[in-house]
Amino acid sequence: MKGLIISSGNIEDYKQLLDIVKDRDYILCADGGLRHAINIDIIPDGAIGDFDSIDEKIQEYLFNKNIPVYKFPIEKDDTDTELAIRHLLEIGCNDITLVGVTGTRLDHTLANIFVLRNLHKKGITARIINSNNTIYYVDNEISFNKRDGYYISVIPISIEGVIVTLKGFYYPLKDSIISYGSTLGVSNKIIEEYGKVIIEKGEALIIEARD
Repeated sequence: MKGLIISSGNIEDYKQLLDIVKDRDYILCADGGLRHAINIDIIPDGAIGDFDSIDEKIQEYLFNKNIPVYKFPIEKDDTDTELAIRHLLEIGCNDITLVGVTGTRLDHTLANIFVLRNLHKKGITARIINSNNTIYYVDNEISFNKRDGYYISVIPISIEGVIVTLKGFYYPLKDSIISYGSTLGVSNKIIEEYGKVIIEKGEALIIEARD
């Protein structure tokens, strides 16, 4: 089952969000993410969080649309996004997309990005999407179709770096080392019909990005 978490961070492209919604089986808003659901006029399958940031308009929306609410105390160990992830796992989602989880709070943004690793280790397919980026955690391989104006970046997150092979790229690599903290894997382009990133050893964030 494909799940979507809409959190309260920045979402600039509502057309993109509507396209994502169409491909999801279960939509869960994390706290202030409800305002994005209102802005695109959809009714999520549920809302979760401490609801410390919602206003009267959102409260009325929850009541009038009869949306199931999963409320937690403000003082808790998990962020609202983490609570949303746990809920999707409990109901059997094996493919999770997160939107509204990046923004001005770099602490939240980084924590959310590294949640992708935890999901991967549980056997869950996951990605974070915003208007300019799609972020994946990869320790095996991933392929992308060629898209004009998009770049692919390989960001090692294992201390020993990664050994990587890139096929179909402007800058191809074969069993090459990208060290932790190196920018060698940033801003590559696919020049064939599709590009494949093969992580032979290590762990990386793979980002499909546009300016």
